[in-house]
Amino acid sequence: MGREADELGDVRAEKFDPAAPREQFRRYRRRKADAGESAPGAAAGGGGGSGGSPARAMSVAFGSGGSAGGAGTPSMSLRDMRESFAGMASPPSVTRQSWMHSSFPGEYRTPVASGARGLRGGRSEFLNSPMSFDDDEEQQPPWMSGYGEEDEDEGMGVKPPVPSKTPVILRKVKPEPGIGEETPESAEQSYGRFASMTNAALQDELSLPEFMEQCEGTCHDLAQVVREEAELGHRVTEERLMRQTAQMLQAESGTWSLLWYLFGKEAQEMYSDDPLVYPATSTQEAVQFIMSEPFVQQCMRIVQWLETMASKDLDYQKKHKGWYAGSYMQKLGVWHQTQRAIRKHAGHAMLVQNVDPDAPTREHGRLHPEDQKLEEDLLEDVWKLLRAGRLGEARDLCRSAGQPWRAASLGGCGDLGPSPSVEAFCNTRKDRALQAQELESGIAHQRRLWKWACYIASEKIGDRGDEAKHEAAVYASQCGNLRRMLPVCFDWESACWALARSWLDTQVDAELSQRHPPKASRGRTISAANMEASEGPQSWPQPVLDQQPRDLVGMFQKLHSGDLVHENVKRSCKEQQRLVQMDLIIGDFSHLLDLLKDWTIPKDSTIKFHGHPQIVRFAAHLVLVLRRILADTTDDIVAEKLRIVGDLILNGYVIFLFTEHQEDLVGVYASQLAPHLCVELYVNFMDLRQNDPVPVKYKIFRTAVEFLPFFPDSDESKGCVSDILDKVLSRSREIKPGMQAVVKEEGSEQGTGELRQLQSAQKAQAVQWLCFTPPGNVPDVERIRAELLARALEHSNLLFREFALTSLLRTIVVPAGPHRLLSLLAEPLKQASDILASLEYPDRMQENLQEFEDWRLYYECDGLYRSWLNIEQMNAEVPPEYLSVEEKERAISAARVALDQASALLASDKGMWLAGVDTTVGADTEVGWLQLQATAVLISATGAYLAPDPTVCTTLSSALHHCGGDAGLLRQLTVEVDVNRRDSNCLDVKLRCLPVSGDGLGLATGHDGGLLGSILALAAKGEMLHFQSGLALEVVTMDAWRWDENMVHRTPATYILQGLSRRCCLPELILRCMELKVFLAASRETETDEDESTDLISLVASKETALHHLFSQRQLQEFLLLEREMTICSMESTRDASHF
Repeated sequence: MGREADELGDVRAEKFDPAAPREQFRRYRRRKADAGESAPGAAAGGGGGSGGSPARAMSVAFGSGGSAGGAGTPSMSLRDMRESFAGMASPPSVTRQSWMHSSFPGEYRTPVASGARGLRGGRSEFLNSPMSFDDDEEQQPPWMSGYGEEDEDEGMGVKPPVPSKTPVILRKVKPEPGIGEETPESAEQSYGRFASMTNAALQDELSLPEFMEQCEGTCHDLAQVVREEAELGHRVTEERLMRQTAQMLQAESGTWSLLWYLFGKEAQEMYSDDPLVYPATSTQEAVQFIMSEPFVQQCMRIVQWLETMASKDLDYQKKHKGWYAGSYMQKLGVWHQTQRAIRKHAGHAMLVQNVDPDAPTREHGRLHPEDQKLEEDLLEDVWKLLRAGRLGEARDLCRSAGQPWRAASLGGCGDLGPSPSVEAFCNTRKDRALQAQELESGIAHQRRLWKWACYIASEKIGDRGDEAKHEAAVYASQCGNLRRMLPVCFDWESACWALARSWLDTQVDAELSQRHPPKASRGRTISAANMEASEGPQSWPQPVLDQQPRDLVGMFQKLHSGDLVHENVKRSCKEQQRLVQMDLIIGDFSHLLDLLKDWTIPKDSTIKFHGHPQIVRFAAHLVLVLRRILADTTDDIVAEKLRIVGDLILNGYVIFLFTEHQEDLVGVYASQLAPHLCVELYVNFMDLRQNDPVPVKYKIFRTAVEFLPFFPDSDESKGCVSDILDKVLSRSREIKPGMQAVVKEEGSEQGTGELRQLQSAQKAQAVQWLCFTPPGNVPDVERIRAELLARALEHSNLLFREFALTSLLRTIVVPAGPHRLLSLLAEPLKQASDILASLEYPDRMQENLQEFEDWRLYYECDGLYRSWLNIEQMNAEVPPEYLSVEEKERAISAARVALDQASALLASDKGMWLAGVDTTVGADTEVGWLQLQATAVLISATGAYLAPDPTVCTTLSSALHHCGGDAGLLRQLTVEVDVNRRDSNCLDVKLRCLPVSGDGLGLATGHDGGLLGSILALAAKGEMLHFQSGLALEVVTMDAWRWDENMVHRTPATYILQGLSRRCCLPELILRCMELKVFLAASRETETDEDESTDLISLVASKETALHHLFSQRQLQEFLLLEREMTICSMESTRDASHF
């Protein structure tokens, strides 16, 4: 009793210091130097001397001793309370709950000393009173005047806590970012961060373990940001969704951590620093066994993962909540209330009569309720520290709480524990004490006894009920007794840790027992009722062995349906991240991929995505990691599923990024798709962004060029930009229902013209993808620039030919497509000379550039003619007598300019426009067939469209065949006409014949498109025999090919399209010139007729140019009629001039 009295006296002499356990108390004001000064309003009868009792002090604290401060105002200052408690017979204590941060981050519960330990219920109201912080000195209430001035050293400007019965909740205020500080990302803004990490990993700038670690840290940071944002005040639904997102991100962080422990963490060598001792200890042999057995090492990694997650949670609580397991006052575990009850003989009948550690179990008694509660709180925190793998901290906590005997009882294998990791073993010094013990008693003998003692202790303590469940779990964790551990595991991670830790320890103990069988007992026997030992060399408690699963699948089955498993754990087994974690641990990657597919890809489509965006993102990154991990797998089923399902998941995530307008991120993930999926995906994206602003389109182009090879021979495992652009251009020329061919009634051609204009503009707009400048950091950038310009010129020429055949009618509507092409290529063509100089073989680009220049001149003439026609039609609406001279001169000036421009075009190279281009293609190629295919609509002379039917198709096919004449019979001409599948208002025409010399074989001569070009030209002009008069084919798209004999390989037959354009455009241009000449002659403008360059009769009739072969019979008749009318007008003008 003397020793106990001395100890009690030492404890009594201690005063409550709030700055010891809590870091934030450093900001509080220090008490005034005058210790005798009291706060105003102190209650009478609330003495603070050494003779005061706890009950009296608490009554004073609650203001029940005649206080005039009211029910909500404390009757004495906190300083006086501390001094009062310091002189009491029992030492003051602070319960763990009073130090606890509330469940809301930002709401602080401040500790207050009480005279009774562990007050709960109504009596704990004072302990749990939230404190008020106020920086305003003037607004300080009078009962706070007992506190000292602000500490000049720490100077945080925060007042000390003052008890109050009115809760004052302090919410955290989100600080504004300062200069140089970055605003934290939200979960929705984190896709760029993941994309940059993924790109670094794909470029081997980050190793796979580093990538996993960064993903874990990113998810953890994002979860914290979302959690803090949810506390700033939102609607209930918004806050709930944000908390769910934070929980989801936190669980994902755990999955990335698991991946690192399973596949990223390298096995550390034991012999790096030579920490071995000889002869080996049981701890060293346990570590060696864990290293040598892959299955046991996997179990060890699972345990390390779960302990690391729990340890990080403790660190988070300490950093953001200010407390964590182990935040205790010293001597908190001394049973003072039980001591007083024993001395006063006022305890319950079941109260223990001694205070030694074994008394509750030996006497089947209980501690004082307050001591019992503090004991349970202490052991709960010891359990949390053991759960986090902090055995050393748990033992230190026991010592600081006044229970060194408990610290010793947990140190049977030292601070490393029964199954230490290699890292922990190598980081500690050689344990000579353990070596000495085992040399004397035998290897693992002391360990075996300690394990048995922990098992018996867990069973005996566990029989006392729920009040000792954490104490029983603490000792059960040291011997693998799941029966006592699982009742305190309320979450999935704790229950999984209990099973994995128990299983690991049991395997290690069984191996040590086999290596070092237990010696025969010397006269000591243990009853079978108390220690049910298994038969054989293992000599281990049979109940512990029976509780262990057979394999990992059995372990998770226990989590699903175990009798001792908490309901929350069973529900958690159905959560998404838990299912992923279990499949990763088991190694069932096939089932894992099926889960990811069900969560992200709908069953009715493989393009759209569904599910939570964070799950879609996680699934995509997990697929990339699994592809790296399982790159050398021998399981063909898993490899095939990882390829197919992985592409579907990645495809869904890329589409999600696109819908979120994250176009600059899609290239990172699209580059990992199969080539055909990647190409199709980019084609769809470019088609959807066709009419978006240029910066948006350039982002898509840049990501494609940066992350994909441009040429197909660079990397066959990825889709190439060249194929993407080819498909984009090809799709832009396809018929879109309702865009081009719409049957209209007579007199409503204006709506159809607008649709035709829109279609041509859309086709021209696709060329803009070829006009972008590739980034300078792309390999072989100069070659890419040259290829882009060459393709732009080639495709533009193809569109120019199609636009020319759709703009043959003499209307005032200026075709939008050609002029859009000219504007798009204006800037790239400024660098054409430099690119041509850098090319090794510039012939192809030179030919395309020459044809582009010819079309530019043609459409300039076309625009000038339509401008004059517009002016003339406007003047025609006004009676001649009311038409002003200025309007007449305006029309004459426009006609003169248009005629001069057209005459210059015809005079250049003597009418060889579009001639001489593409003359060498196919000269050395074996050609079996020539084919010309076109999509067109039937149009009348008035501009009305005719819907085709089978009868029309048959009639048109026959008419086209007759247009071939005898040459068609000799060259086996075949004609196919069908209704277009995309648009029932359009026709698909396909012409095929044998090649001959000069037309498909050798050099192309004649410059008239050959047999196929002449047939389609007659159809475009509406002069087919045996067909309805006045009906013509308005060609929308056309292509010409050279095929081999087997119709397998093909090459473009550009000369056919160029000759067809010459047959249709040059006669129309000459007829327009004649119309202008007639107008000028009628306007008495005859001076232009004297110019020889405008002698169209000579140009058409010339044998050198042979332009008359390009005219149809109707066009020649029109040409002669216009020439006659012009001559008459000239004669009249001459006669009038001579008369005057």
